[in-house]
Amino acid sequence: MEQEFFRETADRYCARFHHLAEIGIVKEMSFDINSKNFDDQYRDHDIRDAEPFGQQMFAQLAEVDELPCLYRWEITSPYNADAIKEAVAKLPKYTPRILKKAIAKDNTLYVGKVQSHIVGRVIQHLGYHLNQASHGLQLNDWAKPMNLTFKLHIIVLPHDVIPVEEIFETELAHKYEPLIGIH
Repeated sequence: MEQEFFRETADRYCARFHHLAEIGIVKEMSFDINSKNFDDQYRDHDIRDAEPFGQQMFAQLAEVDELPCLYRWEITSPYNADAIKEAVAKLPKYTPRILKKAIAKDNTLYVGKVQSHIVGRVIQHLGYHLNQASHGLQLNDWAKPMNLTFKLHIIVLPHDVIPVEEIFETELAHKYEPLIGIH
């Protein structure tokens, strides 16, 4: 009985993966983010209207806000991995877990996913979400003193990927070996 369940489930997922391989991703986007533009004023004002982060960035993200996305935060400036880990360790418990390795492959800070609402997730990671208990990188709280710059890579996926999105997130994390996050 369980053997049949296993076979049916595997067949269903194989068919889903085959379909996804045929249709591919919806689109890719990337955005440059400079921590020198971080400012606590955005905790009280809607950061989507902030020029330094580009109203254009949030407008583009809003176009795909109802779709699932994978994303990767790449550090594009020189950085000290130990200093990043130390700074993140001092943040509230709502930040991602810190990995033990010293250097991230391809300078990847973090890999994540959303089933929808990428705009809100980016706001959380920047550190400007109204709910301060939300999980996220909270970049505003630690990256500015380090003068870090980032490239946020977004892979927009079709709705069909949602049941298996975690597999893609795990594979992306294994490919880039981020400094922060457990996969």
